[in-house]
Amino acid sequence: MNRDGLIVRVRRGYTLAFDPETHIYTLQKDGQEHVLPSVTRVLSVIAKPKVSAWAMDLMAQHILDNYSPGMSLEDMALLTQEARGMHLEESRKATGTGSEVHDWIEGFLQGLPRGLPVNPSSMRAVQAFLNWWKEEKREVFLSEEIVAHPELLYAGKVDLLLTDGTLVDFKTSKGLYPEYELQLGGYALALEAWEGIRPQRGLLVRVGKDGTTETREVDLVTAKEHFQHALALYKFLVERA
Repeated sequence: MNRDGLIVRVRRGYTLAFDPETHIYTLQKDGQEHVLPSVTRVLSVIAKPKVSAWAMDLMAQHILDNYSPGMSLEDMALLTQEARGMHLEESRKATGTGSEVHDWIEGFLQGLPRGLPVNPSSMRAVQAFLNWWKEEKREVFLSEEIVAHPELLYAGKVDLLLTDGTLVDFKTSKGLYPEYELQLGGYALALEAWEGIRPQRGLLVRVGKDGTTETREVDLVTAKEHFQHALALYKFLVERA
């Protein structure tokens, strides 16, 4: 059910609420309200050296493209400042496209009719999803459902659970990175604790902005174990902050 703009779910005496505007999860447990980290927030403790290298490459390329011999120190300082923010601008663009694609897929899985996105990158990613969906020919059990683990105290939103027990997470990134497997592990643990459902199979599906599709099977037993290690590290760092 929805309440005051919040998405609310009640299970086994617990009440979970998600605010789409702030992306904050709260859980009512034992008469107390707990603000829960999301699965993706938990996994933010994992270093991403490729992302750092990408950001540095963008910065260097911007300076090379815009440097002119004889530039004053003031102009160089301004150029450097611009370059430092290039990765943030590119990330905002990618996030916007990814959100549009995820929203489109959510509407599709819930049976809401809509045309293809106007944005070319989003349209290609959506078409990649449609091609994958036609090949799968499976039925939806849960889609874009919020779940929480009342004991481990974290929450998240499941992209898709098929009736055959396959837990699916969609990505629009340039690749399928190892931490994505742990993300599925976190969702699988929460599904067991919140819904009493144990997914039988994990599947990452990358629908590329270039129209390509990539899939990867995930060992959920291993993914669940390693997610709990990441959660322990996250909580340790939060407590020390």
